[in-house]
Amino acid sequence: MEKKTALYMRRWEATTSFNAGLTPAGSRRSTWKEIIKTGSDIEDLGLSFKNSFVKKIGDGAATSFWNDLWIGDTVLKNKFKRLARLEENLQVTVKDRVKQNGSKCIGNWSWTRQPTGRANGELTELARLVESASIQPHKDDGWIWSLSSNGYFTTGCLSDLINLKILHAGQNNRETLRNNLVPKKIEVFSWRARKKRIPVLVELDKRGIDLNSVRCPLCDDDIESVNHSLILCKQVSGIWRKVFEWWGLNGLPSVQIEELLSNTNPGSSDIGKSIWQAVTWSCCYLIWKNRNQKVFSNKCWNIPVALNEIQVKSFEWIAKRCKKKSIDWHTWLHNPHTFLS
Repeated sequence: MEKKTALYMRRWEATTSFNAGLTPAGSRRSTWKEIIKTGSDIEDLGLSFKNSFVKKIGDGAATSFWNDLWIGDTVLKNKFKRLARLEENLQVTVKDRVKQNGSKCIGNWSWTRQPTGRANGELTELARLVESASIQPHKDDGWIWSLSSNGYFTTGCLSDLINLKILHAGQNNRETLRNNLVPKKIEVFSWRARKKRIPVLVELDKRGIDLNSVRCPLCDDDIESVNHSLILCKQVSGIWRKVFEWWGLNGLPSVQIEELLSNTNPGSSDIGKSIWQAVTWSCCYLIWKNRNQKVFSNKCWNIPVALNEIQVKSFEWIAKRCKKKSIDWHTWLHNPHTFLS
């Protein structure tokens, strides 16, 4: 696992050192620039991702004494600027500058001239810092990921951290909508849909992706926006009509995805409102999932099949998580409106 973390860090270093000026003006965004932007987006969520990879010192042979963050909370050439100007070789490794003397470490310095004045004061502080270092002569240097409890980087752990940030703080630090009756992946999808952050063709086109068309791949009647894809498409609106009929409700009250996913009006109790909201969220998630199956695998999803899948999946998710009300399959299938009261 430590090797995987080191491999990821080498790729990240290569990515962040990429010269964006190599991309011609007016051209499409490069893959590398998109990867760099992803790191910036993670930072915007409040996760200190770029500085989360920290050197783990073994023998110090693969770590720059002055340029890598390996001890303390600041790169040494920035913390001890006067000494850095006196250093004979700023690329020198930790192994060359730190030697073990019994149970503690000492500095093995090489200056262009002997430090005096304030530089000598910096040297005293640096020597104390080096004494606290821990060198393991028979081990290679590596990386640890400070955002995980075990120091190992995994995409799954990063995904969980991102989801946690998304679900607990929206834009301007406002609390985002939560619904514990559906899996976290559906909560995240609903948040992204409300913020128009799912990859419908119009949004992809805005981001410079080269597309043959931005028309809806299901009906070809209009451009594929979030509202169209999840509500207005004629392949989808019929599904919503059946879902509302199933629950004994009037037709779809809104054509705006923000209102649909935020709406908890049906039902006179808090749990009833939560159940209905969980159904609408599940419906949107399954509509999007099957839209993708149609686009990428050419699998058709007709209205009877769609309604059946929505009934089965939403029951599976909600009944398992609902602690305040017992939900049985027969009532769910034939009289679901009773759960609203």
